[in-house]
Amino acid sequence: MQLLYIHDKALGSNHPIFSRINAETKAVFIWDDAYFKQRGYSLKRLVFIYETLCSMPVDIIYGTTSDVIKTIAPTKIITSFTADLPIQNIFKDISKQFELEFVYQPSFSQIDDSFEFKRFFKYWNKAKKTALKRDGI
Repeated sequence: MQLLYIHDKALGSNHPIFSRINAETKAVFIWDDAYFKQRGYSLKRLVFIYETLCSMPVDIIYGTTSDVIKTIAPTKIITSFTADLPIQNIFKDISKQFELEFVYQPSFSQIDDSFEFKRFFKYWNKAKKTALKRDGI
């Protein structure tokens, strides 16, 4: 069985990871109190996360992330990529025992990779032309 590991940086029913749901996958969000305390999430934010999850095709499992994943023992873990360091540390821990595959979200905007931006303002002047358009239109 393959596990779709949904984390709090991929909460959106339109995220490409949900296109990977099939009969051989199980989508889960692990409600890890230690992780939430480490992040300093407020009750309001936790309620938002929970309410968002209730509208998504995922199982919510309570426990420590590594313990829950070891209990499920999937053949492969598929998750959405994020540059968030605490989640990257979770990925690093998971990848020691399980095969890990990343699903990437579409780019926020269409910018030529040859540009090097030293300031956000210069980046935004290039990005805003395509950033808020749906499907680049």
